[in-house]
Amino acid sequence: AGFNRISQFHTQSLMLTMMKLSGSVLVMMVVVMLQQALGVVDATNLQMQKRAIAELLVDSTLKAIETDGLDVVLGQINNLNNTRFRDTKDVNGYVVAFANNGTCLAHGQRPGDFVGRTTEDVILAKIPELKDKLDGWKINTLMVEKAQAGGGWVTYNWITPTGVVYEKNSLVKQPKDYKDMYVLSGYDVTTPEGVAPAPDPTEE
Repeated sequence: AGFNRISQFHTQSLMLTMMKLSGSVLVMMVVVMLQQALGVVDATNLQMQKRAIAELLVDSTLKAIETDGLDVVLGQINNLNNTRFRDTKDVNGYVVAFANNGTCLAHGQRPGDFVGRTTEDVILAKIPELKDKLDGWKINTLMVEKAQAGGGWVTYNWITPTGVVYEKNSLVKQPKDYKDMYVLSGYDVTTPEGVAPAPDPTEE
């Protein structure tokens, strides 16, 4: 009887997702979407869904760079009216691209604040009081190392637009034929009480 509660919308979304995903990501998305339709999604399952969406966004971006070209894709990411590389249900589901020197090439949420700047530049311009609390160069070094090693997940400190430091997980990968940059998408790590304390950067 529970499955009868799944709406046509959820069924169509599930079918579209299945066509794009495979393996463990597919299984994870199917489980979470069914639980969401049945009204039994908890904080852990929500993070599982966000993790799967981040993987989908990064992988689709890498494929698009190969087929459409880097400049086209970066332009679409920076266009806030373009939904190709963003989760339309979650404002925090988007793609970011950085050069290995730390300069932001594209930002799916705040291009005006980040593009053409490093993380350190943004901190100094927007939230100077966080200068000694958030090490943008350390984060960038970790991202570059992970991307050049084949890609993977990185956990690190990040900031909200209002300056709150929190923990974030991001999947980072290097586009084929572009060894001087990387793309990433991630999600906030939350607990039932809210945003989790931010630890030192780590890798998976």
